[in-house]
Amino acid sequence: MIRHILLSLALLGFVCAAAPAPAGPRLSTVQRDVLERYITSLGRGAYPSAYALLSADERRYFGSADNYASVFKADRFKIGRHRVLRTASAGARGVLVVVSEDIEFFDHAHQSPGSATARVDYGLLNENGSVRVKDPYHPWRVVVPDKAVAETDKLRIAVRKVSFFTGRVEFIVNFANYGDETVTLLPYGRSVLHDQSGAAHQPIATKLESLTDRRLYLGLRLAGSAQYTGALTFFTPDRFTPKTLSLTLGPNLRDGAEAPFSVDLPPIAVSP
Repeated sequence: MIRHILLSLALLGFVCAAAPAPAGPRLSTVQRDVLERYITSLGRGAYPSAYALLSADERRYFGSADNYASVFKADRFKIGRHRVLRTASAGARGVLVVVSEDIEFFDHAHQSPGSATARVDYGLLNENGSVRVKDPYHPWRVVVPDKAVAETDKLRIAVRKVSFFTGRVEFIVNFANYGDETVTLLPYGRSVLHDQSGAAHQPIATKLESLTDRRLYLGLRLAGSAQYTGALTFFTPDRFTPKTLSLTLGPNLRDGAEAPFSVDLPPIAVSP
């Protein structure tokens, strides 16, 4: 997953910084061929071909080639030049490979194209006489909502991306203040996520930056004409497959106002 790359390369989970280590085992011809075919297929958008090279566990995790493709389509992801940096033995299971990749993507925070050089961990696993790829840390499905925008008291909130993981769902959310006075955002106060059944899901508030946006958790004062894009993650059942999601974010308090307010976003369709 590319988990909002320009917010932080580490935040994507997909991008891993690898510590220097002694040279590992040389890749066999088959291992190198499978790795090259996987990266090339993924990089040029041949998602069924890339999905077919994944390990059985990875294919079960994504559930389908369409789910797998949604992760990369959401970020308009491309891979250019790439090279193996190092390898490490995983014993009888196979080998870990760290690859440097020149990538292009769509930056949801700034709504513009971006590029970076990422160091990515892949596993090349021995599976039933074949070599298969383990490409971990991604969401198993991603949705880019259409018109998931609402405005109350000159605070506009837009959901840019929804990423489904095991036991949680992550929203990339843009907050834009169109008023003259500062507004304080406290979305960990009374925010709630509902699915079409009416079931309520609560935000995850921990000390882990990968699960909790620290600036929003502490309360963010957003000046007039300013905006901020952050991540809000909610607890869900392990394999959460809603048809629609409805998000209420608050409390928000504008300077000089007598009472806080919440913003209700329109339902987000997530069914195929």
